Amino acid sequence: MANPKRYDPWFMLRWGIALLVLLFFVSTAVYYCLGEYWYLTHWSLMDCAFMVSITLSTIGYGDWLDIHGKTAAEVYTMFLALAGIGVPAFLISTFTALIVEGVIGDTVRRRRMQQEIAAMSGHVIVCGAGATGMHCIEELLRIGRKFVAVDVNAEHLKDLQTTLGQFPFIVGSGDRDEVLLAAGIMRAEGLLVCLREDKDNLFITLTARVLNPDIRIASKGVDDHVRKKMVMAGANAVVNPTAIGGLRLVSELIRPATVGFLDSMMREKTATRFGELVIEKNSVLRDKTLAEADLRHRADVLLVAARHPGVETFIYNPKADFLLEANCVVVVLGPSAEIEKLRPVFQGN
Repeated sequence: MANPKRYDPWFMLRWGIALLVLLFFVSTAVYYCLGEYWYLTHWSLMDCAFMVSITLSTIGYGDWLDIHGKTAAEVYTMFLALAGIGVPAFLISTFTALIVEGVIGDTVRRRRMQQEIAAMSGHVIVCGAGATGMHCIEELLRIGRKFVAVDVNAEHLKDLQTTLGQFPFIVGSGDRDEVLLAAGIMRAEGLLVCLREDKDNLFITLTARVLNPDIRIASKGVDDHVRKKMVMAGANAVVNPTAIGGLRLVSELIRPATVGFLDSMMREKTATRFGELVIEKNSVLRDKTLAEADLRHRADVLLVAARHPGVETFIYNPKADFLLEANCVVVVLGPSAEIEKLRPVFQGN
């Protein structure tokens, strides 16, 4: 059975205004024609329009037009007086519904979000705000990373805003080109695909890769054969939440202290995290050693590992003579704000 159409106050308000405008012009024409052709009395269009205005608004300055004894004009004026009660009352009730339902406030907030999203660059797009996506949103909020959430359920997104905090979102399906473009896919740095079904994640991954060949995509994937297709479709990383949950269960059993330490680190208000920084060609740190870079004095972070460009393995706890070449990757541990303080230095901004 189809769902009944939801009451739309904006639609009713537009029709009410159109009805009022139509009634005004038709009534003006009726008075003019009655005077000009029926009673052979010249009533100007301005006088007719003013008569309609004071009747519809129930101001009642009296008979602005001399309609006494003119039956047709008197009957039409009675009809117009009744319309003057009904149509404005309908408009007022509809406008009140807009205020009570928060439609006006929602419209203002939606336009503000659209402007915020249009100004974004280098942000992350989260497709799907379900069981997995909501945790992605929570983490991005905690570390202060710019992002846009995309989901078909507007009420769920609003509930998440109430629970987690304010964030920009777009209501729509992530497999639609126009939705991804509205989310700034062409300017985004990363995409998280977190829908429930693997086939949906696969299609969104393919769509996003076509729209932006340079974006980094991390997709949720459960079935092994679908995960391989996701990589072929353009995903840079495919994560199986079920497998990660299994690893966590084992860790809780045999390494409870370590897991407790990591959990407490994640829950701290300072949002201590591992951060990945890449030496760009214009960075002032390029071709310097770690001793010369002196990262500890630039930000309150702990250097964990580093990797030379073109090399897959990391060097843990690198020595002071480690050379920071272009495209070298450095992993640090510290508060998110301190890590972000280093990012412009690494990027050469």
